[in-house]
Amino acid sequence: MNHATTPTPHLIDRLHKVRLRLLKAYVIHVGFFFSTCAFAATDVVQIGVTTAMLVTLLTIPPVLIYTVLVHKACREIDPKARTAGVVQIIFFTVFLTPLESGLVLPARNLWVSKKILLACQPVSLPIRARNMPDA
Repeated sequence: MNHATTPTPHLIDRLHKVRLRLLKAYVIHVGFFFSTCAFAATDVVQIGVTTAMLVTLLTIPPVLIYTVLVHKACREIDPKARTAGVVQIIFFTVFLTPLESGLVLPARNLWVSKKILLACQPVSLPIRARNMPDA
């Protein structure tokens, strides 16, 4: 983390909450995406594939909105964080498919935000190191 001041507990708490919302929306999106793939692979009735695809497409906007919110929260803590912002989301959505932008970019922001949250935690020794006698 490259920043001059330590982040406030409010910023860390906000990042944690928004990250949790993104994680929930992302898990739902990935679940519906894989169900769509399963329906398509098993040659289910066309209405099943269409319904699964529409539900998957409905889960994309919340995932992308939370991706932007995590990006903003990460940048408030670490201005040099390598998160995906609005420009990258628009670029990926236009030049790839919305399904791909809903899978790749949120994963990147979840990974970077986890690294930021871990860096903000107070340093604690592992349990093994605390129980070992001094040499």
